[in-house]
Order: sequence, then C-alpha cells, then structure tokens
Amino acid sequence: MTKNNYHWITYAGFFLIGMAAVWLIIQNNGMIETSADHDMTIPFWQQWVIFGLLIGLIFILSGKVSQNNPFTQTPRKILIKQTTILTVLALLFMMALILIPDEHVFTFFPILKMVLLLIIPATMFRMAAQKDMTKKSSYLKNNQWIYPLLITAVWMVLYFYSPLAIPKAPAYEVGIPVLIAGTFVSFLINSVLEEFFYRVWLQTRLEALLGTWPAIMLSSLLWAVWHMAIQGGAAADIALANVFVNQGVTGLFLGFLWSKYRNIWVLIMIHGLINLPLQIFTLLF
Repeated sequence: MTKNNYHWITYAGFFLIGMAAVWLIIQNNGMIETSADHDMTIPFWQQWVIFGLLIGLIFILSGKVSQNNPFTQTPRKILIKQTTILTVLALLFMMALILIPDEHVFTFFPILKMVLLLIIPATMFRMAAQKDMTKKSSYLKNNQWIYPLLITAVWMVLYFYSPLAIPKAPAYEVGIPVLIAGTFVSFLINSVLEEFFYRVWLQTRLEALLGTWPAIMLSSLLWAVWHMAIQGGAAADIALANVFVNQGVTGLFLGFLWSKYRNIWVLIMIHGLINLPLQIFTLLF
C-alpha cells in the first residue's frame, strides 16, 4: 500500500475531532478544560483559531516536508517493527492511566511515563544500535531556527496576550521555590519526554511509513487520548471529546511544525510554556 492510500487516516482524524466538537457543543456548551491543574473552561473555538492561524502560517513559510525524514533510508521491516512497538507503548500508557483509580493517577503517572515512554524505547534503540534522530538534517539549515522562532513568537502573542489568550488561572497555594522545582520536574517528564516520544520517535517513523499528515494525525490523537485520565471531566465521553478537541488540535500544530523544520527544542519550549503555571510566567514577564 502506497503512502497516498493512507490519507483516510487524516480524514478519519478530522472527522473524530469534528464529532468531538459537536458533542461538546451539545453536552457542554462548547467549553473545554485546558489544564489538569484547575477546572477552568474556555470555548474550544479559541484554541482552534489560534492553532488554525499557526498551521496556516507554517503552510505559507518556505520549505517542503517530504525531503526531511532520515527514516526514509531505514529498512521497512525494521521501521514497521519499531513503529509498532512505539504505538503499542503509547496505547499501554493511555490504558494504564485510564484504568488506575483517580486518586492514584498522579502517583503512578511519572513511573508509567518513564518506563513506557523512555526506558523501553531507549532500550529498543540501544539493542538496534541506533542513534535515533541524532543525524542532523541538511534541510533548511539556515531556517531551522528563524522560522520556528517566528512561529513561536506569533504563538506567544496569540496564546498569552491576544483577546484569545488563556484566562489567568487560580494561584497555586505553595511557595514559589516549590512551584519552580515542581515546574522543572514537570518540564522534564512532560514537555521534553513527550515531545521526544510522540514527535521525534513515533511521528517521524510514521511519516516514513504513512506519509506526513496521516502520521501527524495519528501521533496527535495518540498523544491527546491519554490526557483524558487527568483532565476533561468525570464523564468519559466529555473527557474524550475534550482531549480530541484540545490536545488533538494542539498536536496537529506541534506535529506540523516538527515535520517541516525538525527543531525539537522549539517544540519543547512551546510545550513547556503551555504547561507553565501562569504565576511563574507573570514573574518572568
């Protein structure tokens, strides 16, 4: 089956996201939770406008995604095996979090993440004697920082300072040193690890097998779905719709940015700022 035959994955993903949005409009007035740290809600269309504009900007800026994947030279048998293992690990991570009782989720969350999203993949790469994605791409070398940083600046203005900005969350009732230390740990196990697993390791291989947008869609939904264990509401249908509409669309933006410019540090920075408690953001800026 050629890559062109996998476009149905992209269409099916957009259909699921669209149906999730309709369900939220019917059941929850179109409101979504954007964080596991509080239960504040915003209309989902605010996120869609922001990320829609950013995806449009990435389309406009120079460059083609098709020439920028180091796994196109990997033997297909090895590629299928590694991609299958990574996909199964993503599904196991999601299932484990959903099955764990709510009161124990945050206890087991970092352990599951370290084992399933870091230790097992790293072991697999080591056994294959593969330096995963360490080979620098020669594609758009001069613009691997310029365009991603431009996109990041636009995102920051829209996300934090525009009329579409996320509202200020309630303050954490802990001291700033504790908050900063917790934020640093969260940055490592969430922003850094998730971007490497879902974008660098999983999506890049899926691109070589399925094509760019099917890979972006599949990795985005796999990344989105585990979030229903920690946010989105008590009802499973609302929680699933919430993460498809929120993290699913965020993942499309991050995935497209990764596929075009292969600058993981910019993705980590954006992901970190999304998770950053606004108390710290206010102190810094």
